[in-house]
Amino acid sequence: MNYFNINLNLYRSFYYVAKFESFTKASEYVNISQSALSINVHKLESDLNVELFVRNSGQVKLTSAGKELYQKLNEVIKVLESEIDNNEINIGCLRFIADNYLDEAIIKFKEKNPSVNLKLEFNDDTELFQKLKKGELDILICRYPLFYKFDKNIIVEKLIEVQNVMVCSKDFYTKNLQDINLSNYTYPLILPSKSEKRRILDDYLITNNIKHHIVLELPNSLLLKKLILNGQGIGYINQEFVKEEVENKELILLNFSNLPKDNITIIYNSQNVNKELLKFIKILKEVLKK
Repeated sequence: MNYFNINLNLYRSFYYVAKFESFTKASEYVNISQSALSINVHKLESDLNVELFVRNSGQVKLTSAGKELYQKLNEVIKVLESEIDNNEINIGCLRFIADNYLDEAIIKFKEKNPSVNLKLEFNDDTELFQKLKKGELDILICRYPLFYKFDKNIIVEKLIEVQNVMVCSKDFYTKNLQDINLSNYTYPLILPSKSEKRRILDDYLITNNIKHHIVLELPNSLLLKKLILNGQGIGYINQEFVKEEVENKELILLNFSNLPKDNITIIYNSQNVNKELLKFIKILKEVLKK
């Protein structure tokens, strides 16, 4: 029987379930969800065309083939553990999320893991997801995807929901909005470039019959904020990214009801998980959810 012809993460999942005779205990030890462990074990059984466990009322016992494999893995577990320790994490991310949310997570991760290199790639979520599927990225940080088809190995976790707002500078408000009837006003908008975020906003504007013309379209939220502050128009932007400017009354928050929200989401392949990636995910969750 050729045991070592596929992803070592499958063997690692099997090893710890066998060691603890429990998916729950193995999940807690390796910090992987029980569903991901179960997927990996089933995949390994399918690839090897053998049954490795006898499952009965939540308990798992090794079959004879499982015992044979476990003994072999015991002899080489140190090699397996060193194999899954990576010194690089390839992260695909939408730029507005990186600009607004990633700095603290990266700083905290690097403080605890200075030898691990973080490589970030920015693109639209469709391109990044294709790279994740090909194994070119370890994790994707994006908005909640509404249109992807996921295979059983892809893990999708929504972390936080964030509000978008319409804002303008204090001077722009005084000159253009303070003393007019907004029901007849055509809003000069500074908007994100074409993207899923923009598509959702366009639907919102049409559905709510909001008269507008587009002044600028920008791919970068930092530049978008600077131009709003400069009085170039009314901008659509993440609320957290302009929180300080609104509190300082540099920007005026406009009353647009039920503006779309963004769900910040992580997507990764359960078969390509390593210790460093799990550490990064843990810190990212702590920072975003605090």
